[in-house]
Amino acid sequence: MRTSSVVKLALFFLCSLLPHQALLAQSKIDEVLALLNEVRTQPQLFLDNRLTPYLEQNGLQENTYAKSLVEDLKTRKPADSLKLSPALNAVAKLHAVDMGMKNKVGHNSSDGTTFDKRLRLRAKAKGAVAENCDYGNAKPLDIVMSLLIDDGIENLGHRKNILEPRLRFVGIAIEPHKKYGTNCVMDFAEGF
Repeated sequence: MRTSSVVKLALFFLCSLLPHQALLAQSKIDEVLALLNEVRTQPQLFLDNRLTPYLEQNGLQENTYAKSLVEDLKTRKPADSLKLSPALNAVAKLHAVDMGMKNKVGHNSSDGTTFDKRLRLRAKAKGAVAENCDYGNAKPLDIVMSLLIDDGIENLGHRKNILEPRLRFVGIAIEPHKKYGTNCVMDFAEGF
């Protein structure tokens, strides 16, 4: 086989994988959204069917932050589902790519732009806005549980963002990260 034929074959193979990778990424985003909406709209059912088994499987029953989440969901009133926003998706993707490629973590872009400024200027978000970032979890359930349990975060900000009824729109991106393998960004807004 000539070199040009090998190169063409390799390019064809790589290009045929791209749609599959995009579908896989979208599938994970859809699953994250479904889990977010499940805990918002049916907190007690989420507690019974998702959280309790997860805590048992991961040995987290005695974790202080996990225990506080259990208590929170026992009395939590249902909230409306989050609606996926293309504008917030785009902003979340830019931040996840930025953090992953530049090997950074946090809510400020590598150029120092705050999440509040990104969401208001780029996505035209109005009212309350928030951002969650998760590093190192590749599975949607692990991403959502990590942010809900919020281990080590005294103010439980990620959990509060997910459960806050005023936040009605979300954008979600899951991208590679040089150090952590994967990073997920969720950008929330009250309106536009």
